[in-house]
Amino acid sequence: MHAAPVAAPRPGVVRALTDLRDTLRVRAFRLHLGMYLGGYVSQDIFNATFTFFVIFALGGSTAGASGLLGSMYVVQLFAVALAIRLVLAMGPARAYRLAAAAFALGVIVLLGGWRAGIAMGSAWVWIGVGAAGLGRGMLNYIPWASYNYMADVDEIMTGRRRDGSFAGVMTFVRKATQAVAVAGAGLALEAGGFRATASSQHGTAMLVLALILGLGTILLLAAGALISRRFRLDVRTHQVLMAEIEHLRTGAATPSSPAARAIVEDLSGCDYARLWGRGSAPATQGR
Repeated sequence: MHAAPVAAPRPGVVRALTDLRDTLRVRAFRLHLGMYLGGYVSQDIFNATFTFFVIFALGGSTAGASGLLGSMYVVQLFAVALAIRLVLAMGPARAYRLAAAAFALGVIVLLGGWRAGIAMGSAWVWIGVGAAGLGRGMLNYIPWASYNYMADVDEIMTGRRRDGSFAGVMTFVRKATQAVAVAGAGLALEAGGFRATASSQHGTAMLVLALILGLGTILLLAAGALISRRFRLDVRTHQVLMAEIEHLRTGAATPSSPAARAIVEDLSGCDYARLWGRGSAPATQGR
């Protein structure tokens, strides 16, 4: 066995872009990243508009909005424990769709309550906050439950271990999209005539606020849910993947079974003949 060659250090931005290019060759990671961003960027948009929604749509205050957000975060803590069980029971993709549905339901209840003229202390507000918190907590956990599998998919493609590259790419993309989402929400509000320092907002500004909070959040959740329907990395397929890695370490050039071939090709997005570094990247059969 030969140790993998050590690459020369690269500048931070160049390295991040290079890692982004390399990791996006892994089909499972592309899907995982889409789910991750759908779950997290939807929360960025919700967070950027929720306080304004409470103040101007529900007639609350900044303190009231902080209280609702605090309650939502408490629910999110309990939701993580639930998400752990759901991921084990139904797999990350189905659990993700359930979480997205809960978050979307919470947003719909809040918007529906506003249109119905509910007051700040209404039970419907707490139902919406509870459902949103439940979904958000699960969405915060689920992508990281399958994150550790990504380097294994990459390994069957390249024959190398590059665990750090995936963490770096997720951090880089997360920071970039968060900045864009928050800035975009602010610019859209301003373009709609919304003025954060005003004592009240006109009808168009309120409609824009509701659209950003509602459609902005729900459309991103829907995109993540659609992507999750093609994400098939779970405990069972990961076991097959690891067995196939061991099979390739023996020097095998053909799959151990047709079923194993179908699974690893689906996860990698690469033809079996090009796995283990036989494609564009050189294989190194040691860890």
